[in-house]
Amino acid sequence: MFSRYAFIYALISLMFILICGILSFWYFEGMNPFDALWLTIITITTVGYGDKVAQSIGGRIMTIILIAGGIGLFAYVFNELITATVEYNLPSAWRRKKMMRGINNLNEHMIVCGAGRVGQEVSIQLKHEGVPFVVIEKNLALIEKLQEKEVLHLIGDATIDQTLIKAGIHRAKTVIITLPDDTSNLFITITCKDLNPQVRVIARATYPESISRLKRCGANHVIMPAAIAGNRMALTALKPASVAFVQNLTEITTVNLELEELPIYDTSPLAYRELRNSRLREDFNTQLLAIIRNKKTIVNPQPAEKILPGDLLIVFGSKDKLNELEKYIISPK
Repeated sequence: MFSRYAFIYALISLMFILICGILSFWYFEGMNPFDALWLTIITITTVGYGDKVAQSIGGRIMTIILIAGGIGLFAYVFNELITATVEYNLPSAWRRKKMMRGINNLNEHMIVCGAGRVGQEVSIQLKHEGVPFVVIEKNLALIEKLQEKEVLHLIGDATIDQTLIKAGIHRAKTVIITLPDDTSNLFITITCKDLNPQVRVIARATYPESISRLKRCGANHVIMPAAIAGNRMALTALKPASVAFVQNLTEITTVNLELEELPIYDTSPLAYRELRNSRLREDFNTQLLAIIRNKKTIVNPQPAEKILPGDLLIVFGSKDKLNELEKYIISPK
């Protein structure tokens, strides 16, 4: 079995013998540094081409020392290196270390718990949007898929505190829990809120009775994929054109139209301005669909409606224009 400390000591000893051999051949034989290194290496590895041999007594004594001690050390170091490669899969270890550096650099990111069917769809959308995120998964088969897609991930159980801490729960903005087991999702929700009370939790529910339980435990939003799928299928049958239009917006990446949520601050140029004077359509070619104010939604607001600080605007338009609008909104008056 590979022993890290024994390997380090043996490697240091081997390097010491190499240095002693080089210095001895340089001093006793008058060799240049490269020839001294060459003779030391071929002696330790027992290659012994015979093109260079020690002539002096001091050189021959050093050769005996190299043969007696160096060969064994070299064999041991080489064997331990092979053992470490087989046992620990060094390329994988280096890849995990690089992965952890990337995770440690995340801030205000999202944590996705689970890389199953729902988790994979979440990851695809987050990657498309360019949002920083990390996925926690313990199934090695699913881990391989994450590696192929070059997604930041942690191998571990999301129900364990230490795993969430490694994923940066204290720095995270949102946790998305996608496991098919409601009990696990409930436990993760409690743990996330305990470790970071400010984090936003979006949890998956399989059964309707789990929705209220997850919300009581701190989940900000609870999604039932089965209910959404059933509703979507019914709407597709009743209103196929409308559903196809929404699907184009949310699923087809080549369509340059998006929905965006834009908060209004007191310093925003749009604060206290009537909608008819906002010039959202004229300057940014965007459509205001709704205003969320104090947990109430104002759908299709009238031109005389005032935009107030604390409002959340739901706007629709091209991605580049929405980016321009976002920069305009957050700029001071």
